[in-house]
Amino acid sequence: MAYPAVLFLHSWLRWVVVVLCLLSLGRSLVGWLGGREWTRADRRLQLFTVSAFDTQMLLGLVLYFGLSPFTPRSLEGGLRASLAIPTLRFFSLEHPATMLLSLVCAHAASALSQRAPVPVSRHRAWAIGLLLAMVLVSLAIPWPGLPHGRPLLRGF
Repeated sequence: MAYPAVLFLHSWLRWVVVVLCLLSLGRSLVGWLGGREWTRADRRLQLFTVSAFDTQMLLGLVLYFGLSPFTPRSLEGGLRASLAIPTLRFFSLEHPATMLLSLVCAHAASALSQRAPVPVSRHRAWAIGLLLAMVLVSLAIPWPGLPHGRPLLRGF
């Protein structure tokens, strides 16, 4: 019973992450290219974005290590056996590894932007890191139409 609920939350929270990333990226690009000050609103949006990433990763880890039937722990042969099957390889290795890299990019960009000496540098560091994180996220989403694809909006 827990698996469907956590999977549902994980599926829907991705859209919160995507929307917050797009909002953050838009604000940072405007700030970077327009020479705007780094404001409290910028920092709050950055915190919400990174927090959404963290929550999404936490749900993913709960699925990976505890609930999902598509992870090495739940398979007889473990990781080695799952690598031979594309869908299992995606969910047991490619998806979690790429999403972890995207989380690292978001955190690194947040930290670098906070250490930047001037507002334009803050916006630039956050925008570049967030853009890289978003590219990685887009590569790791199980888009419909792919052999391992899932629905864009998981039903209730």
